[in-house]
Amino acid sequence: MYFIEHLTLRVWAGWVLPRLLRDRVKGRHGGRCYVFDASRPAMMAARMSSWLTGVLVERLRYRFVDVRDEQGLVLGLRVIYQDVTEVQAEVANNPMFRSVVSNGAGTERLPTYLRKAFTTIGSSSLPSFCRALFVIQVCAWKVRGTLPGGQRPIVFLDQQPWMEAIVRYGLRSSVIVIPVGRPFKLHAWLRRQLTPELRVWGWTVKAYWRLFRPWSVLRLPGRFQRERKRILTSEDGVAELGACRLRPRIGVHYRGDWNLKSPERHSDLFFWQQSSLAGRDLVVVFEDPWHPLDGPKWNELTECGMAGIALSARAATLSTAPVFMYRPQRKHGERPPLALPSRGVEAVWLRDQVFEYLAVRNYWADFFAASGIKVFTTWFKYDPTHCAMADALKQVGGLMAMYQRSYESAPSPRTAVATDLFFGFSKWGVEIERRSTSVISYYVTTGYLSDHRFPLLQETTQRVRQRLQQQGAQRILGYCDETSHPDERWHTGPAFMREDYVFLLEKVLSEPWLGLVVKPKTPINLRARLGSVARLLERAEATGRCVVFEEGTVHSSIPPAAAALASDVMIHGHLHAGTAGAEGALAGVPTLLLDREGWSISPLHKLGGQVVFTDWETLWKACLEHWRRPGGVPGFGDWSLMLDELDPFRDGRAAQRMGTYLTWLLDGFKAGKDRETVMADAAERYGAIWGRDKITTVNTSHPNRPEADACLVDSDAVGV
Repeated sequence: MYFIEHLTLRVWAGWVLPRLLRDRVKGRHGGRCYVFDASRPAMMAARMSSWLTGVLVERLRYRFVDVRDEQGLVLGLRVIYQDVTEVQAEVANNPMFRSVVSNGAGTERLPTYLRKAFTTIGSSSLPSFCRALFVIQVCAWKVRGTLPGGQRPIVFLDQQPWMEAIVRYGLRSSVIVIPVGRPFKLHAWLRRQLTPELRVWGWTVKAYWRLFRPWSVLRLPGRFQRERKRILTSEDGVAELGACRLRPRIGVHYRGDWNLKSPERHSDLFFWQQSSLAGRDLVVVFEDPWHPLDGPKWNELTECGMAGIALSARAATLSTAPVFMYRPQRKHGERPPLALPSRGVEAVWLRDQVFEYLAVRNYWADFFAASGIKVFTTWFKYDPTHCAMADALKQVGGLMAMYQRSYESAPSPRTAVATDLFFGFSKWGVEIERRSTSVISYYVTTGYLSDHRFPLLQETTQRVRQRLQQQGAQRILGYCDETSHPDERWHTGPAFMREDYVFLLEKVLSEPWLGLVVKPKTPINLRARLGSVARLLERAEATGRCVVFEEGTVHSSIPPAAAALASDVMIHGHLHAGTAGAEGALAGVPTLLLDREGWSISPLHKLGGQVVFTDWETLWKACLEHWRRPGGVPGFGDWSLMLDELDPFRDGRAAQRMGTYLTWLLDGFKAGKDRETVMADAAERYGAIWGRDKITTVNTSHPNRPEADACLVDSDAVGV
């Protein structure tokens, strides 16, 4: 049995057809060849060749949620959270890989950058490296129990760096992997020839082209002068930001959650809303063209005394908004202080990634110097960019402060971080980060960073609850989904999600005493993903006993606690991503988890059979029994066993603790102290107030500041 990841005419003629003909000559004819993705001409050619090869070619049909191992685990999830860790460790121990990351001053976070570079989620539902591992598992799953003893399926996989590790992984899974060479791409080859300096020059030329398109200047003669006034460069300083170059400030990475004046909703500035930080001490950095700096945002920034800056012309729609334009310096053209190999696929990949890292680091170093940012905050850790940003901050004497946004039940290389500071929910997160190979100088336990929203949501959720009750709802369920992907081969698809909605909506329509509050993770396209089920949703809404929180764009701006607080019982439909369920439990609402994917290795399963269910019918019967019994079923929706692991404080002050910590850091920089002293002093103050065990290191130490270690607890010693 044969499998092909990407079938093209080149792949068929150059790799697959010769192999099938050779096997037929040797007497191994017949069987099937399954194709994951294919061009139409290639598929036609393959099918027309079946008389010659004796092999039938067809597309492989499967669903992500159906591909499971012998224990019932969804293999796509197992690959992300378990298998890729094993293969990544194998690659990291490669002598060539180790030689690159073992030296080089100013590149301390390069090892993490490289490890994340080949496990980063890209445009497909799974990253290319993880996709290769998952394809192997799909092949093993498809042939399980069908091939005679000793025979193994053969899969033709696209060639990529570290293919030997993928081939060995295939053999351990009883799958033979044949690498298929990729076509030569001139632009990729040319890009690899560029030094870090030339790469950033290319970015700069591209940015200026977008800003000063000749046809735009000709059509609007005054545009050039107007646009010229809003450009900031590393030489010009930050006069247009309303601050002098020497005044330290905190940079906030804007990722799409605004709500500056709505603290009850998701906001990238939530810690400012709960702290004594002055607006003039903050610079909001706009990078994403999907969430640009526009007029309304600029007006709110000005009203709050904050500064805003866009990193490209596409990240700002306001003509007077400042835009940073990087002008590389001659010093950035120097060769990297690393021993880079020169031959082989892996060597090319390593060289390419190192140069990319240096280019990104140099860009951000100049930006931080130009904007006066000494502390930069972000939650986004799902690509390697933050590693280069952290080294850039160190280069200019600043520091990186990342924070936890989601509950994570299992370690994974794709969630690893390399940062100076990390604000996490609890000591449970320390162990997760350690096993994810994160490198964190100061892990600061703050508690659940969204708990300040619980009391702020009370008024809104009570109005929703009363509205449902006025329409006859005596019992109310809250439901949070975990979104879906159009291609159900690489993600839990819309069909799987629709089954959840059909069950709940039909209950609303058949039970006149039931109310439903829905908080989708991705509301903007919910009804499109529901398809024909959207009509069922409209019928449920027409009863007046169904409410959907649809505010938000890419992700919902409404926190999961809103659905929980408006309900009698909260339901979260997933275990591998349990943030919504954890928030409902911390809000004090009985919260149930539905594990239809069968993620039985989740630590959330220890909550027991009154919290975790594997099908809707059993969950529904449990709800009915709980409502019928006076006083309810003991332990129903009770998370008390894990609350300390989620948040050791549970006092609604987590965001305040983070904001106060950032204030201390900024005060230290304003006093002229160096970054190591600033971090050590803040850790000492925090430990004295909230406990020495709340400041922890992860996979690192402080050799230059031994006195700082007195208030730190090594992650290996944390009893988690």
